[in-house]
Amino acid sequence: MTKNIFNTKVKDAREELENELKKQKEKQKELESKPQEAKQDVFKKYKNTIIKDTLIKIDNFSFKVSQNIESITTTLNVGIKKIETIRKPIYQAIGGNEESISFDARILISELSEYEGFKELIKQAKPLKLTILSEPTKHILIQRLSESKKNWVLTSMRGINYYTKELSIEGIIL
Repeated sequence: MTKNIFNTKVKDAREELENELKKQKEKQKELESKPQEAKQDVFKKYKNTIIKDTLIKIDNFSFKVSQNIESITTTLNVGIKKIETIRKPIYQAIGGNEESISFDARILISELSEYEGFKELIKQAKPLKLTILSEPTKHILIQRLSESKKNWVLTSMRGINYYTKELSIEGIIL
């Protein structure tokens, strides 16, 4: 069966565009007449995401070790001393065992003056509370504090602003 092209109605492109424009205007009026929903925070689902950071607390000061738990090193020194003799060395048990810890972390403080308070606390050479993740609280006697020459960085975590700086801490677990 063949079509007769002379009897087929030709669609006018202009007419089609005008009809489409009318439809779009009607849809726009419908959308404008609908009650406006409260704007939602598009980043809300990301704000509640738990960051995989290890938090360390020394006394009232917080430290962050980002994705780098291997930077926390603990060492157990057994209280055995080596005494050199003419024939062969002698090992003698003297004192108890000593557990030490060292880690590199970023200190989180809200004011730069707090860092001077932290250094003064260390200079007192008193045991301080140490909490790593959810482990039981221990006490640490800090023997060495090293800081990088990098400047302080202002960061925001969970809506709170902190000054951060890379530190290296070594001490004895009591």
